[in-house]
Amino acid sequence: MNRKIRRNIDIMLTGLGIAFIFTAVLLGTTLSVRVQMPMALVGVLLMEAGVWGLSSKFFPSDRRFSRLRVEGNRMLDLVRELNSAAIAKDTGQEDAKRFQATLEEMHNSVIKMSELAGVEDGKQIPIKDNRV
Repeated sequence: MNRKIRRNIDIMLTGLGIAFIFTAVLLGTTLSVRVQMPMALVGVLLMEAGVWGLSSKFFPSDRRFSRLRVEGNRMLDLVRELNSAAIAKDTGQEDAKRFQATLEEMHNSVIKMSELAGVEDGKQIPIKDNRV
């Protein structure tokens, strides 16, 4: 929910900045340059704040399972590495060692994700008994 709010705030900041700039330009005949320039500057700053997504700095993320997300991102990197190793293996540039090593890292990452699943930030990872 917070993600939608932050996105809407960014869109509104951008729109408000554009409105300030247009107002400064359209009222140029009635406003002095001393009023016009700061007004346009405020518009540019508001627009940039919206474009760069600065509202996320003021409204923190609502993620509670960031360690699992980090490990998931690591898995995506390993998928890319596995593909690269498979291509190198298939073209004869390398043997299968890098492919197998990456595959082993992926297996370890899945095990780590199973340990991190359901563990909120700030809580200790429970020790699981792997005996069957």
